Amino acid sequence: MGLAFAIGTDEGEAEAGGEEECPSETECTFKKPNILFMVDNSTSMNEIWDTDNNLTRWQVSVNALQQIVAPGSFLSQNTHLALMRFGHDPSPAEGTTIPDDSSGIVDGQVIDVHWDDDQASYLPCNGQALLDALDATPAPANGSLFGIGTWTKGALDRAASEIAQTKADHPEDQVDTPRAYVNVVLTDGSWTSQDGTSPLSPASQNPSITAGALYDDQDIPTYVVAVAGDPQAEAAADEVAAAGGTTAAIDGNTPEELGTALNEIVTDIIESVVAPECVGGLPRAMIILDASSSMLNTDGGTMFGAMGETGWDQAGGALVGEMGLFDIDVGTGTAEDLTHLGLTVFGYDTPNLAGAESLEEDPGYLPAYDAGEPRVLVGYGPCSKDNFAWALDPNSSCTEPGCTDPWGGPPIAWDYDDGQANPPEFDAPTFSHMPQCAGNGFCSGSGTYTHLGLQLVKDYQQAYSGSTMNNDMAPYPTADETLYFNILITDGQYNGYSTNAQVQGELEEMYNSGITTYVIGFGDGVDTAAAQAQLQNMAQWGSGSQNNYYDANNQTELEQALTTIFGGLEFDPCCAFNDCSVTPEPTTNEPDPVPSNDDDSEDETTTTTGMEDDTTTTTGMEDDTTTDTTTDTGEEDPTTDTDSESESESESESDTAADEVTAEEDSGDVMADGDELGGGGGEGCNCSTEGGADPRGLLGTVLLFGLAGFVRRRRN
Repeated sequence: MGLAFAIGTDEGEAEAGGEEECPSETECTFKKPNILFMVDNSTSMNEIWDTDNNLTRWQVSVNALQQIVAPGSFLSQNTHLALMRFGHDPSPAEGTTIPDDSSGIVDGQVIDVHWDDDQASYLPCNGQALLDALDATPAPANGSLFGIGTWTKGALDRAASEIAQTKADHPEDQVDTPRAYVNVVLTDGSWTSQDGTSPLSPASQNPSITAGALYDDQDIPTYVVAVAGDPQAEAAADEVAAAGGTTAAIDGNTPEELGTALNEIVTDIIESVVAPECVGGLPRAMIILDASSSMLNTDGGTMFGAMGETGWDQAGGALVGEMGLFDIDVGTGTAEDLTHLGLTVFGYDTPNLAGAESLEEDPGYLPAYDAGEPRVLVGYGPCSKDNFAWALDPNSSCTEPGCTDPWGGPPIAWDYDDGQANPPEFDAPTFSHMPQCAGNGFCSGSGTYTHLGLQLVKDYQQAYSGSTMNNDMAPYPTADETLYFNILITDGQYNGYSTNAQVQGELEEMYNSGITTYVIGFGDGVDTAAAQAQLQNMAQWGSGSQNNYYDANNQTELEQALTTIFGGLEFDPCCAFNDCSVTPEPTTNEPDPVPSNDDDSEDETTTTTGMEDDTTTTTGMEDDTTTDTTTDTGEEDPTTDTDSESESESESESDTAADEVTAEEDSGDVMADGDELGGGGGEGCNCSTEGGADPRGLLGTVLLFGLAGFVRRRRN
């Protein structure tokens, strides 16, 4: 916290003035891009624009620019920033100034803030320098409405010269992946000749010439923000943006739209410059959950469990509750912001491996449900807390007339559902699942075929990493260095279902390919010496003999084990992480889960600047740390009916019609200790930070405006 970098650090970056959490470039997976803001300093910027507050175009533009470069913002923390103001050059002679201008413009431009210092050391986290420079700069020509033109080509020519000099001063920048450069032009009028007297002429002074050369020859994009909505100026701005590789200018027709336009540029920079490396580098974590029938029983496996008492309930609470997996603090954010999480279950011995190869054509594809277990319920993806919650909620699989009470004891006729085809209409493939509950007095039918669950995860990961997800154009591209790891949560031994050789083979094959599997023994059923020995063997096989298994007797201890595992991960502090506090589950093409109307739901009104007010319902489980409910599953014995499957016990699955699923059945559903494990919540992934604050400051605002798409680029 509050780090300052001394001159002469190994990354060659000079002191930044002690800004908080300033990441060193050596901590980043990318070279911090050099971004130059070129701000129109013509006197037309002095016209009143915000009539409600009596603010000029210049004042509104300064305020909007200061917002996106403020200390703590993504741009300040993870790029090198520079600031140029431009007008015109009244004379071809070198060193000429503009009459009545006292702001320092010489020969048409002035660079108020540089990327580096006189010793060619980069200035990291220098957003404050831009704020100070803009605060110290008077209005163009001290507020006059006439006197300074808009020689945009002169600004871009000066930018090209500055870039060339910077590259010469930093030859190390061109080693391996060259440092990226980005130009951003903010202007309110049509470009003029060098002396500022001839709008849109002569042709030799068209700024698109230089913008095109920078993009075509050096792959340096030029973004253009058209201030105030003048049609002629917008057309000229479009031409410059198109030549500069950014298709069209982004319109800031009103003061509100100007802020949104600038945030859209920030989002583009994050996605095009940072995201290909960092998103590919975000770890993929697969939760492998034991779905044997003993997860529904208590009293040593002799009695079906009531609501909140079963191992299934408590495991769900540990994964999606308020103290659960998604909200684990890993230092630079929460687990759901810094990883892409997936969920697989295993139980009965009919594998469901068909279709994994379809990832090559469709990275989001998951095999359609049949009578088999194991099953990938949620594929790797960001912000999938709602998906996990719905997939594991007993109510999600108890919607047909044949299922009346998901905790009513055997027989229970589950009707496993597709959360894309039916409510809650997730964007990402999401399937519900429950262990089978046949038998009499206790649930039976799903065994512990551990090796089949591991085999499915192995095959799924191989198909995923080798699919089109490896393409930088994919929504969540992977990279060769992407970290994959598994967390196996099991409540009993696999004796009679899997052999040691089968389990060992799958775990070691994954470990040898770079995938560690962490093992958590969950519940009292794993407290015997034989069970502990088996768990330890799995932990060793899955880690190259480096890790021991974790023992978790209840939900609280399971949450602690998950926190310990994720606490050992290291993340690039410079990356543009997911921001699940403002981003709905994984994309926004479909509605989020239907909010619950139950009396025990807590309504929250979330108001976001620039967006319509949304009244949202927060679900997800409450803090269960005060309850020590132990799951007594007992050791699974294949000689009993507890975890065996016969032809007569098999339940037939049927598809659930969308019109038979009620909002109450899809959200606000109750699991452990009477708390909610619903799929509902208008906040998308149910991961808003305390008090609605974004832990990364302005980045939340950046992603909110950029991804919401309120301002679209105009196309020629």
